[in-house]
Amino acid sequence: MKLLAVIFAFTFSLSAHAMPGGVLDSNTGIVTKASKYTVHETIDRVEAAAKAAGVTIFSRIDWQAMSKKVGVDIPPNELLIFGRGKGGPYIIKEAPLASLDIPFKAVAWQDADGKVWLSYTNGTYLDQRYAIKGAAKAAKDIDETIDGFTDEALK
Repeated sequence: MKLLAVIFAFTFSLSAHAMPGGVLDSNTGIVTKASKYTVHETIDRVEAAAKAAGVTIFSRIDWQAMSKKVGVDIPPNELLIFGRGKGGPYIIKEAPLASLDIPFKAVAWQDADGKVWLSYTNGTYLDQRYAIKGAAKAAKDIDETIDGFTDEALK
């Protein structure tokens, strides 16, 4: 019976793939949206839209550039780390381990077919992941903020 469960879980994990404008997997909380821009342009646009929404940019990581330093060739992939400091503290107050997921991140990445995607974890998922009591409004506000500036960036 355990073997059957392992086979099912493995098979299900292989079926997860990016869905245009939707969620990668409802159990992951990862929202994935198609981008008509390059990875670099996508993150430039997300950064600008986030700043315009009053979001602080903490860091930007170009994984492709870093991979070249160690002799690994990966497709374009850039990560943006950001936050406003409004919703995250409510979540961290209830669940200190949520600090592993906050501040929030968005990654623009190119798939094997050359298509560019933007993915991020939403606040509602973190609320559920850490079983946070009383943080639903903060999680909803986080979702609305991130959805808003990412939608703006991808226009």
